[in-house]
Amino acid sequence: MVKVKKCLDAGCTEYILLEDGRCIVQPKDSCEIGQSNKDFKEQFVTVAKETTETIYTSKKLFKVKQGDEVNF
Repeated sequence: MVKVKKCLDAGCTEYILLEDGRCIVQPKDSCEIGQSNKDFKEQFVTVAKETTETIYTSKKLFKVKQGDEVNF
């Protein structure tokens, strides 16, 4: 199991950064345009720099928050 290091909401997409460097990119069930964080760009740069492998999903598979453990 791997812990979730950071979750980032990009309106229609969620980025889930895991402690081992993998990043899960999954679509949200519905888009929330204009609801992103004020410091989204800074957070996205941090996630991008720490990502070593990206896993894309075609539908929402994980409902997690920072600190949760993911087993896959």
